[in-house]
Amino acid sequence: MDSSIISKIEKARQYAEEKDRVNITSFAATFKGNHDQYDVRFEDGAWRCDCHFFATREVCSHTMALQRILDEMLTKQPEPV
Repeated sequence: MDSSIISKIEKARQYAEEKDRVNITSFAATFKGNHDQYDVRFEDGAWRCDCHFFATREVCSHTMALQRILDEMLTKQPEPV
């Protein structure tokens, strides 16, 4: 392996430890739930999921799980004053 790729691998490892470098502004995923598969999105600071629970409550286990996984990398919406 050449030295340039080795240095890129080392830099990638460093970046992976510094999660505050990443700011996710939009995101789409397929979530395999216990009963079905769901399309989950994060856009403009808001979550969307096509499951029935989210349709009535605007939150669900799928969006909450992804929030935990992605944590501080998601774009934060300003808190209302």
